[in-house]
Amino acid sequence: MSRRRLPRFRPGLEPLEHRVGLSSGAHPAAAHQAIVPNTKKPLHGYLVFRITQPNQYNDKIVGPMGQVLVQATQPVPRQVYNVLYVTVRNGTLKTFTAADGFTVRFPGQATPTPILTGNEQWLPGQNYTFYVLTKKYYPINNQVAGGFLFDMGGAKSTIVPGPSGIFLRVTYNPATFPKTLDWIVLHGAGAQGGIGITYGLPDTAINEFLPAITHRKDFGGYF
Repeated sequence: MSRRRLPRFRPGLEPLEHRVGLSSGAHPAAAHQAIVPNTKKPLHGYLVFRITQPNQYNDKIVGPMGQVLVQATQPVPRQVYNVLYVTVRNGTLKTFTAADGFTVRFPGQATPTPILTGNEQWLPGQNYTFYVLTKKYYPINNQVAGGFLFDMGGAKSTIVPGPSGIFLRVTYNPATFPKTLDWIVLHGAGAQGGIGITYGLPDTAINEFLPAITHRKDFGGYF
């Protein structure tokens, strides 16, 4: 995972509104898997919430961001992919490490991906971006209940990227992609040029996690 401060970088990317889906087959990460909701809210661990009611603490994305590729197959340099992503802020006052065992999984992925490895840390207020690179326009079969499945301390929550979380036709260059992904999250079409979260505009890819016992009206469900 890459942790870099955002440079003044504007890659030559094609905005979502002017593109159509690619005609090639789906990337292996795009296999579909049904997710069935559980109506019993957990009382332990941490749940991920979509930020629909910004406040003075979560109305901005603070760098440097961590980045986690949630697929087993590595992208091929110079290939063109669509990026599907969500970004998650640590809304607690605690620093998390690999020992906490947090994982994330994408539909069709057999083995969950560890969020933190080695000596990596998830600091209070820090954002992590979770993403897949795909040849499909939107690689989730159920766009209402399907998404990135987080397991954080035994509490599971599914975060749906929605229309803000897809950016089309990025040529993959491993040397520059971390900067490109940061730019997409912070200033891309889904973030409305960077002002969306601050003014409460509908950025469906922006989330934060809090203890599962937290009462939040803007949480879409737990799974």
